[in-house]
Amino acid sequence: MEWLIYLGAAGALLQYVPLYDQFLKLIKLDRKPFNCPLCLTWWSSLLGLGLFTQTPVAEVIFISAGAAVLAELLWRKLMTI
Repeated sequence: MEWLIYLGAAGALLQYVPLYDQFLKLIKLDRKPFNCPLCLTWWSSLLGLGLFTQTPVAEVIFISAGAAVLAELLWRKLMTI
């Protein structure tokens, strides 16, 4: 279950870094799923866990969904600081 915390935190913190936003604008990828913490975390964890581990499909979907929701909640909390 520690995957959930790490993936969620990584997705939220990546969106918080101004350099990441500038990079997206530079390569003209400033759109979903790259500029949304929920979408980016969902797709990156789904593809990463699904392709590079031998985890059952239901568990991959559960971990990806949990990490995405956690990333969105962390992002909202970071934006209020």
